Amino acid sequence: MSIFTDRSGVQRWTCWATGRSGTAIDLVATALRLDVGDAITWLNDRHGQIPAAVRQREQAPTHPTPGPSAALHAYTAACQQLLWTRAGRTALGWLTDRRCIDRATLRANRVGYDPGPARLPRPRGLPFRGPGVVLPTFDQAGQLVYVQVRYLDADTAGRKYDNPSAVHGTKPPLSWPRPSQPPSTSSPLLICEGTLDAMTVTTAGIAAVALIAAGDAHQAVAAIAAIDGPLVIAVDNDPAGHSAARILRDRLLDAGRGDVAALTLPGDVNELAQRTGWRFPAVLRAAVRGAHTPRRLTRSGPCP
Repeated sequence: MSIFTDRSGVQRWTCWATGRSGTAIDLVATALRLDVGDAITWLNDRHGQIPAAVRQREQAPTHPTPGPSAALHAYTAACQQLLWTRAGRTALGWLTDRRCIDRATLRANRVGYDPGPARLPRPRGLPFRGPGVVLPTFDQAGQLVYVQVRYLDADTAGRKYDNPSAVHGTKPPLSWPRPSQPPSTSSPLLICEGTLDAMTVTTAGIAAVALIAAGDAHQAVAAIAAIDGPLVIAVDNDPAGHSAARILRDRLLDAGRGDVAALTLPGDVNELAQRTGWRFPAVLRAAVRGAHTPRRLTRSGPCP
């Protein structure tokens, strides 16, 4: 999360995990799930008087972008072409050699390469700290709804992932990777953390859906609960992943889904692919067959 002062002197924030941003009023509204008027009242009651001009501006109706902008579509298409050129050779090698995602899956998911704004101009609001890998986000019908950039040099960029601003689209909690071949109908659907992990799963012939970020678990439960067939939670083996798995486990059980299992990983799905190489499909299938049904411990208990 970043907190900064904009050109007009107003303090603002941006959450890089969810793509949300705004003022202190927006932060209270998001964190406490209040409407704007109640958020202003909450702040006013605790932190002094909010100027009338600010109150009026913040209470003005907003019109969020209903879908991805034309600029986001054009940016995604341009980056997709660049991945398969000489300029994108390093990014392509990073995806195939280091992240173990085959070329057919990359093409099916329209993955691209962003060389940075000096070499690929773009409108304001699109990621600009390249070079990076462009990861499109699709809805369950296979339509492009969003995009993220995974920077190849996270230290220089200052972060691993970047999102477009809200003017170019709304970040969904889930992404449905498009398999290069029809997945096995005998395997459950794996719930992964991140688009790269979900695409890695599809290379093994198993259907997957991705939480865009671990913090999206709350928002994703309803959509996941509506999926037909058995589910396997296969999020990252770290504190954020444990929290997401616990939320998914408890909420899905509350929704009457008794066909949910959990997969214990050494790190994450992509790390498993890197460790096992060409054996990954067989190793993953065996792990899925051995996945255990999570026990409900306590709401704050460890994820099994």
